[in-house]
Amino acid sequence: MDMDHAIQPGLVSVVLCVYNAGEFLRPSVESILGQTYRDLELLIVDDGSTDGCLSSIEGVSDARMRILSQENRGKPAALNRALSEVHGEFYAIQDADDLSHPRRIEKQVQGLRESPSTAAVFCGYDLILNGRHVAPKFAARDLEQCRKDVEKMHMPGHDPTAMYRVLMVREFRYDEELPIVEGYDYVVRVGERFPMMVLGECLYSYRVHWNTVTKRDPTVRQQMLRKAKEKVLERRGLPRDESLLPEVSQPGRIKNKHRDNDVVSHFMASVVDLRHAGKWRAAAHAAATCLLLHPLDPYYYKPTPYVIAPLALIDWYRARKRE
Repeated sequence: MDMDHAIQPGLVSVVLCVYNAGEFLRPSVESILGQTYRDLELLIVDDGSTDGCLSSIEGVSDARMRILSQENRGKPAALNRALSEVHGEFYAIQDADDLSHPRRIEKQVQGLRESPSTAAVFCGYDLILNGRHVAPKFAARDLEQCRKDVEKMHMPGHDPTAMYRVLMVREFRYDEELPIVEGYDYVVRVGERFPMMVLGECLYSYRVHWNTVTKRDPTVRQQMLRKAKEKVLERRGLPRDESLLPEVSQPGRIKNKHRDNDVVSHFMASVVDLRHAGKWRAAAHAAATCLLLHPLDPYYYKPTPYVIAPLALIDWYRARKRE
């Protein structure tokens, strides 16, 4: 991160990278500009969009918003371009088709200020499916739980929900050789050096474009994730262990769970969180929404038993799986 310019205490730089975000860009921008925390700047990097989506925000007049343009080089390059321009004490990520809840920035700044040794704070999130908000996931994770996640090569939180302390991460860049999984790689590298935490509140909404997801070749992401995890093993001086590396699906053997990046796991976690919050009806609705995505695929029924099984048994089972 270019530190030639002064960091402004209290300022939050929100980074929003755009490539053909269509009708979703303006609501995403407005969800940031409408935050209860007002001391922020919004850096929009247009990564060579061809759909005219930037015209949707031409009428948005806010001195806190800056638009940077570049030829299409991919999201990691767009993120790095933004990082060279941030002036904030903290920086946050916002995907161009997602929404931040009004108090997201306020809550995450509070989290970072209350924990001065922490480099990153994530938050819970729900999914936007066909225009509806479903399956909130909001369990908190403390510094030790996040450390263990990183140790096991897992992200403690969903990468676009992150807010970072700039002075701690100023040396980090997104790896332009790892498109699609650049967020995973960045989070794990930061987590290897600094503490992280996840706030126990749903403050972000992640939009799933179902028609696009089901048509995408998942092997590209699998290959990139495998490459990213190979880098983790190499960085940690560990021997190559195939059991720690994701498989790459063979042609003709691609399943629904591969196409949708295993959204079922999110629904399972949401059902558990809702059960713990005493929201049984919402938990049942989340499980039903999941199975209706692919009613003929038994895998999508996995959240259903979590609606009725004893919570103590569920927690024990999930803890064992994370070990």
